[in-house]
Amino acid sequence: MTVSGVGSIFLGCVAMLVALSSGGQAVIHAAADTSLAASSADQLFGVHPAQEGSTTLPGGHFNFALVSGQSITDGIVVENFSDRALTFRVYGADLLTAVGGGLAPVQPTATMREVGAWITVSAPTTTIPAHGKFTDNFTLKVPAVVSPGQHLGAVVAAADVGLTPQGSTIEARTALITVVTVPGIAHASASLNSLSGSVAIPGQTGFGIMLSNTGNVLLTYSGSLVIDDGDGHRVVSLPLTPINAYVVPDGRVSLAATWKELAPQDAKYRAEATVTILDDGTPVATLTSQSLALPSSSGTPLLMFVGLALAAMGIPLFAAWSIRRGTRRRSRTSARGAFAQRINGVK
Repeated sequence: MTVSGVGSIFLGCVAMLVALSSGGQAVIHAAADTSLAASSADQLFGVHPAQEGSTTLPGGHFNFALVSGQSITDGIVVENFSDRALTFRVYGADLLTAVGGGLAPVQPTATMREVGAWITVSAPTTTIPAHGKFTDNFTLKVPAVVSPGQHLGAVVAAADVGLTPQGSTIEARTALITVVTVPGIAHASASLNSLSGSVAIPGQTGFGIMLSNTGNVLLTYSGSLVIDDGDGHRVVSLPLTPINAYVVPDGRVSLAATWKELAPQDAKYRAEATVTILDDGTPVATLTSQSLALPSSSGTPLLMFVGLALAAMGIPLFAAWSIRRGTRRRSRTSARGAFAQRINGVK
């Protein structure tokens, strides 16, 4: 169930994992049970590109076009809005698809395999006084051997901002997405694994399927699951969730749907999932799962069932295209801050 196409490289703004304030600044909010004073609990710190206001392209992240072996230097500005000094850890990180959709940087202890491994920060640790700011430069160097297309990572700023009642440290993180485009052929490709179902919850049928990004560009998607009766009549159409999440190259996301009914006893109901792949918002291919026979209402709870494969699965419904990029291009945007994340209970 694999289908491939080639599409234009996505250079737009990647969605963030936190709502931004009206000024565009990414803000960290402290939990109510921390030891922070009330006056500093609303706005702790934020980040923005060092070249803010120097470029005209939209988006809240770094965006570079570099060839293999090339390097570039840039900077991230970290601002401390709180009433006390904070010590920050600044580092490069790979991105992964978060549970439930969206993107998130990996932990600093993880092995970096993509853009996170290409970033070297000038000052990995720095203390910023209350209401102060600091520009931390970094160098990004593309490996000598690298596949063309998009490579994604982030520049992350993290600080310990308080304690839980149990004495555990609360760490807050905010980051700017870093998109590196390597000239070449952008390849949009994805695959689905087998559709599965379960009647573990009485009176409901749950479905699951995995979508994998097998290309070299960032993908989004839209998907649905349909249930037909034995005569081919449509019974219900259900959305696959999460809806329209980002899937990074080599990443995957678990899609699910729930039918709050069971097939009548001895009925021959079948389910099928369809996922349309989008590159920069443009449909490039459609994937179709195998046909899955549903158990009747007399079926055994916790039964996992798999149907027969269709002869024509994964047929693309949209034309694909290719584009070559041979010009080095570098841009940085001025919108502030990106996906902020708090981790409770970090020792």
